[in-house]
Amino acid sequence: MSAVSSPRDENEVFQQCQVDLEQAKAARHPDPAALEILRRLRGELRQVMDRSEEHDLALFDRAHELLDEVGGLLRRVYPKACTMAYRDGVYYRECPVDLGHLRVGFSVETRVDEWECSICGLDPDECDHIPGESYEGRKCLALITKAQILAVALVANPRFRDARFGSLQLATSTELRAALGPNFRPGVRLSCDKCLAGCHGLNRNFDGSTHG
Repeated sequence: MSAVSSPRDENEVFQQCQVDLEQAKAARHPDPAALEILRRLRGELRQVMDRSEEHDLALFDRAHELLDEVGGLLRRVYPKACTMAYRDGVYYRECPVDLGHLRVGFSVETRVDEWECSICGLDPDECDHIPGESYEGRKCLALITKAQILAVALVANPRFRDARFGSLQLATSTELRAALGPNFRPGVRLSCDKCLAGCHGLNRNFDGSTHG
């Protein structure tokens, strides 16, 4: 999917998601093409939510509602598509529907040690080129060549809208055995049934959190 770069683009992506969902709903299930559409729509609708939350709450709410519909349809019709990822003895939550309800992201504090002008290679403070302007067909950029990450904070609305969780550890094998019973064995397929119960609302526990 192409990058969403403006409110207009986000609306266009959402409108296409609506069309694609109707196509998937009209399919004669099970249908491999419909399955792939639903899988794709989870990520696209989560992205619309992430990128519209600050400037278009109406679009955010509509994308949230459609994401829930996609998740419910996928779980009911293609239950094997709704399972926990398992790697190296650990289960992970990676479903965009699930993680889309967790309204939190990352704010990174960095220190730029070195940067250079993309036109002449000098320090931007020492050359005459202006970032954003074009010179003989080349756009001037200030390129960071050396930087340090000083801190990472969890915030409700990160400046970079896509700086969100893509994977979260579900639980340890001991915790899962306690919850699921003694017959549980690591590596067995674990279904996610959250979308069968309907939406329980967004997790906004990080509202008010800021970096610094």
